[in-house]
Amino acid sequence: MTESRTAFARYAANKDSAPGQKHLVDLSRMTDMSKNYAKIMAMQARFAGVLGQSAMPAILVYYAPTPLGQHLASVVLRSWEGLDGPPIRILEDETEALKLLGCEATRIADLKRRVSEE
Repeated sequence: MTESRTAFARYAANKDSAPGQKHLVDLSRMTDMSKNYAKIMAMQARFAGVLGQSAMPAILVYYAPTPLGQHLASVVLRSWEGLDGPPIRILEDETEALKLLGCEATRIADLKRRVSEE
């Protein structure tokens, strides 16, 4: 949860964050998760508040190829129920996740390499 909060805070503070962006959450390397569901839901509520104010994404795509990642993504999906938030998709296939976001790359590693080269 600390990593998620840190990453989200960096994104929200970045001058390039803007409404309508597409978000990819890569859960492929996840090895553990907090069992404190109330805390997870509270964190998502804070994210929703910030996103609703300044940078509501066009879509949130969770790449979750493992049972643990899929479980977390489903918890997050439930936390957005009843809110006027973005569509959320949970995909097990990396290429499909990137295609849904409109990326030409078929691997997340290729995106990371491209960004670090710029």
